[in-house]
Amino acid sequence: MSTPARTLDLQAMLQELRANRRTQVALGAFVLVLAFALYTILAPDAPKAKRPLVAGVGTGLDPRQLVGLRKLPDLAALDRAGELPPGAKVRRDLFLFEAPAPPPKPVKPPPPPPPPTPAELEAQRLAQEKAAEFASRPQDLRYLGFFKGNPAGLVGAFMKGEEPVTLVQGTVLRDRWKLVSILENRAEFQNTKYPDLRMVLEAREASGGAPVNQF
Repeated sequence: MSTPARTLDLQAMLQELRANRRTQVALGAFVLVLAFALYTILAPDAPKAKRPLVAGVGTGLDPRQLVGLRKLPDLAALDRAGELPPGAKVRRDLFLFEAPAPPPKPVKPPPPPPPPTPAELEAQRLAQEKAAEFASRPQDLRYLGFFKGNPAGLVGAFMKGEEPVTLVQGTVLRDRWKLVSILENRAEFQNTKYPDLRMVLEAREASGGAPVNQF
């Protein structure tokens, strides 16, 4: 004949809980452990276990891409999911983003020209002196023609304003302008200091205006 099953005696358990100090401590520790376990499972920010990615399941990536993804740092676990990398590491697509043009590179001022050499200084001095000599030419004369004098030879007829002037070939005017050539339609003067400086007066009619001076 089997013994009947014992029924749960709540009165005895409550009496035991009230009287036994150890039972009270054990029950309190159990409640704390249960509460922590429920908080860990039900909390919205509780960290979830990482699940390894399986190639070919729910993704269209090849194994090499999956390996590259696994090497990336888990920014979400580090609470940095909303942060961007430093500006030096950001690469922007010029076709998708409109960025201002970079500032132009500073242009270095050209170096100052070197000082003129003695030869250049001499050439400048000579050019200035020749310009001054050419400005002193007798350009106020107008050539009319020539005639032969006896015994002077060829004599050029000129007009200086309204005054007629006759000059023999070889006459020097203004110290350095020599009449070197008298022809029918022109007369030529040459500078005695700089022979390359010449002035040509062509014959014109009396109503022809100012003389033509050629250099």
